[in-house]
Amino acid sequence: MASEVVAKRYAQAAFELALEEGALEAWSDALARIAHFLSDGEAARALQNGRVPSEVKHALIDAGLRDLPRLPLNLAHLLVNKGRTDLAVSIAEQFSRLVEEHQGLARAKAITAVPLSETDLQALSARLREQTGRRVVLENDVDPSILGGVVVQIGDKLIDGSTRARLEALRQSLVGAVG
Repeated sequence: MASEVVAKRYAQAAFELALEEGALEAWSDALARIAHFLSDGEAARALQNGRVPSEVKHALIDAGLRDLPRLPLNLAHLLVNKGRTDLAVSIAEQFSRLVEEHQGLARAKAITAVPLSETDLQALSARLREQTGRRVVLENDVDPSILGGVVVQIGDKLIDGSTRARLEALRQSLVGAVG
């Protein structure tokens, strides 16, 4: 959890720089490349190895990411200096979320007992758009344990309209009425 908070801080700083430069797409591409380079293969193992000298790590960054713009490249070097190369993927993901939010886009997950039809997905997406004021990209996951209804996760918000939740609320009411 602490690493997620740190990744959000790096992403927020990068986002603000990208916004100032008018370079959201360039930063997004650069962060994706950094994330891939810092988390994949031999380079990642070398960068995360405490016995590899810092100069070698920085030379590796310069060689592998030499065509990146100066500021994203500086971020890659900073992650090496701070020993946080493992956060690169999370930083890129958080940055993407900030860009989507800036563009008025929200991602949501609808969990249902059975798959939703395309018509139902569109209707739910439209309803969520009305509630949030954002264009909603909706993904459907199936979980038969919810029995019926829908549970929607949108950002940090959870909307539980499942049959299971309603039955649990009714059970709680009945238990409370007896006591």
